[in-house]
Amino acid sequence: MNRKTIPIVLSLALAAPMVLAHGDTVPQAVDTAGLPDLPEEMAKENPWRAATGDVLFKAVEVGAKGFNSNCARCHGLEAISGGLAPDLRYLEANDFGDEWYLDRVLHGYEQNGAVKMPPFADIFNQQAVWAIRTYIETRPDADEMAGKSAEIHALLDKVKALEAGADAAAAGAVADELDTANDQFAALSGAPKSVTVLAQAAHILRADPARATVAAELIAGSLRD
Repeated sequence: MNRKTIPIVLSLALAAPMVLAHGDTVPQAVDTAGLPDLPEEMAKENPWRAATGDVLFKAVEVGAKGFNSNCARCHGLEAISGGLAPDLRYLEANDFGDEWYLDRVLHGYEQNGAVKMPPFADIFNQQAVWAIRTYIETRPDADEMAGKSAEIHALLDKVKALEAGADAAAAGAVADELDTANDQFAALSGAPKSVTVLAQAAHILRADPARATVAAELIAGSLRD
């Protein structure tokens, strides 16, 4: 996608509610508890693009909930377009992409006097705005992940083996494998890092090996989808 196409893409991508789409019809506030505070003035670029650790994963978690509650009905669950609107995962993760994202999210979009997308400036706080952006721009190619299902199943078995009890060293070794596998999948937006369920499971294991069951369920859920 080049810069000339972005205005057209975003005008369509952030467009009207469509039939056979997903999610709630009424804009929903987003619970941003756990995210760092941001200055009152709206940032011009995603402040969490280079984030790591707890901040990155919390932003993705919050952003996923916000997106699926407010955006998925037009743009597809998990930000995967069903063909009714362009795929937002390809919106470039840079200052130019941020500019267009902010304009549509904050001010909405109208066409021929009809509201195609409501403004969210009075609904989302700044943390919510950028959490959703972080979620979108860290999405990988789902088809590529599906092509690695055998490898992911093998990793799932290793995570399940930790459920009976594992020390930090054992959990950390499995987490390293999960991270290595995650890094095979680039973010479609060109963001520095994709965040798949593999990376999320690795983060869980490092934070608390006793939550291996939660990490396993996260990976298993993606394989069922």
